[in-house]
Amino acid sequence: MAENLKGKYFVGSRGFYGTNSVKYQNIEIEVTKYNHDYANPVTSFDWGNTKKGANLLASAILNTIASPTVARVYANKYTQNVIQNLREDEWKMEAIEVARWINNNTDYTIELDEESEKKAEEEEAKRKQEEIEKEKRRIKREEEFQKQIQEKLKKRSKNEAQKKQNVEIAINNVVDTLCGELEIKRETLAKILDVPMDTINNWRLENEMPKLARKAIEFYKAGVTFKEKNSKLKIELKKFQEQLLQKQTEIDLAEAKLNRYRKFINALDIPALYKKFKEL
Repeated sequence: MAENLKGKYFVGSRGFYGTNSVKYQNIEIEVTKYNHDYANPVTSFDWGNTKKGANLLASAILNTIASPTVARVYANKYTQNVIQNLREDEWKMEAIEVARWINNNTDYTIELDEESEKKAEEEEAKRKQEEIEKEKRRIKREEEFQKQIQEKLKKRSKNEAQKKQNVEIAINNVVDTLCGELEIKRETLAKILDVPMDTINNWRLENEMPKLARKAIEFYKAGVTFKEKNSKLKIELKKFQEQLLQKQTEIDLAEAKLNRYRKFINALDIPALYKKFKEL
């Protein structure tokens, strides 16, 4: 049965001191598995050139997607065609592209699950289309809200003072101001207060919030403040505990040193030595 290689990737990352990493499906490929020159071993894969480390990478990729035979016969060609053109420190290569290269450049053929690939592409296109539609709906809702604001402003604009007040309502909206203070989105505010988004939009439109909602927000702010203080206290407590442990260690060391001095003094037996000195 043909393997579906769509959505499977090789990922390379250049590290410090030549410690390069190459993974396939988030599992690191071991360079030692493909390094058979024990007299002159290579400890890391490489790319962007045609040296031994790059050739080992080509062999590992072809072996993973095809077979050791394909890797042995075509590693040099794959190095020249593909590996040496990887110039970035970090790169990502889809497995199906490797299979297509094998089908187009070697005497071997890898059967591709075209139906699954097509289905995956269709699902990806569908997902992107849904995102586009979702964004369109969001823009439409925002336009409708702005339209309602404008209509409401027109109804309230009996004089210049009223017009100025309406503009301030649109700019300094109580809901938007609150979301700005809390650094959250309106959707998050709806979840915090456990109300539908339509309710939040109505509050924006009216530029008013019920007392219970305001009180709930005050409790929420207090909870956030408490969590922040509690987190800081825990950090300080941990620091004090570490300092206390360090001091206790110092005391224990000093006590041990003092005990050694005591044993030394007792071993000297000063009274006996003094008695012998007087008898001389």
